[in-house]
Amino acid sequence: MRKLMIVLVVFIVLIGVIFSLPKQKQYTDKILVNCTPTAATRVMSDLKNWKLWWPGEIQEDSLFLFKHQPIQIQTILLNGFYANISLQDIPAFIDIQFLSAPNKQSEFSYTYTFYYSKNPLIKLAQLFKIGTAKAELDLLLNGIKSNLEDVKKVYGFEIIEERVPNATHISTKKEFNHYPNTEDIYRSVDALYNYISENQAKAVNAPIYNIFTPDDKHYQLMVAIATDRPLPTKNTFLFKEMVRGKIIVGKSIGPNNTIDQCLKQVENFVKDHGRSSPAIQFNRLITDRRKEKDSTKWITTINYPVFDRSFF
Repeated sequence: MRKLMIVLVVFIVLIGVIFSLPKQKQYTDKILVNCTPTAATRVMSDLKNWKLWWPGEIQEDSLFLFKHQPIQIQTILLNGFYANISLQDIPAFIDIQFLSAPNKQSEFSYTYTFYYSKNPLIKLAQLFKIGTAKAELDLLLNGIKSNLEDVKKVYGFEIIEERVPNATHISTKKEFNHYPNTEDIYRSVDALYNYISENQAKAVNAPIYNIFTPDDKHYQLMVAIATDRPLPTKNTFLFKEMVRGKIIVGKSIGPNNTIDQCLKQVENFVKDHGRSSPAIQFNRLITDRRKEKDSTKWITTINYPVFDRSFF
């Protein structure tokens, strides 16, 4: 009888403790993300860009999952979002926002609010699971951090900073009344290779080109090839020397429309990082398009000269 009374008292005390517990549990913290605020805003404020960085699953472009649980996006902000999810059978409200931080980084602040059940038995079970649920939401935030620090996930292309690889170039320029096509570009490339050979010199890198549109009826094509030594300017061939400064390089794999998309993202990258350019951008023909007829396999790099950071 005494044992029964002890068990009953313990049970009553336990129930009392459970009922005395708060109705919710909140966790708040901060994390530094190596992604510029402008880039984070661009990909997070537009729902169609969530596929670039969301660390869980996406179904039908609008249904987001994490840990196989649907997450209900309540509000998308310019600097974060509010959402609801249930993990370990515990409903939770997520508030993730970010602010500008030093060195072109973003400081993410996050609040998780867990809501306990009114049923004491369910609440007791939730108490034992709350640590696991918190750990799972931490995985969500760490996944967001990891993806936003991945340049390809944020911009859609591989983008790196390096130095201009070659200084001496021989170039040629030609004007067209139509947008220069592959044949037009490679006629200039072949002419340059012939001129290099005639001067007993060597090409030391893949050809580069740029297309200007001075008006809506004319197009100027400039093609250049790096050489092992300076060559004289003659007729349509012009010697050029590049400053071997810093350059932002984006890698495009695909036809011209993909190249245009890559250029736009390289420009975004340059603006996001507060860089400015001392010269025009150019494209490098990594793939010989005459040999590779499938344009989806064309590799082209977009090269965007920028001032060295040490200049500022």
